[in-house]
Amino acid sequence: MLVLRRRIGEEIIVNDDLRIIVTQTTDGSCSLAIEAPDSYRIRRGELPSFSEAIIHRTASALQVQS
Repeated sequence: MLVLRRRIGEEIIVNDDLRIIVTQTTDGSCSLAIEAPDSYRIRRGELPSFSEAIIHRTASALQVQS
């Protein structure tokens, strides 16, 4: 794991096509802007993966129709 300190306006670049920019900081948190190609799927870590969310939605839709 790589741990970096960044200030407002500074950025991190991954593979030359993903940019993470610090836009705001407060006590204990920060806001980030992420620029990536449309083919990248980006989600918050506490949310289920995209495939898990699709399975859950499909299962819910099937239960409603029964």
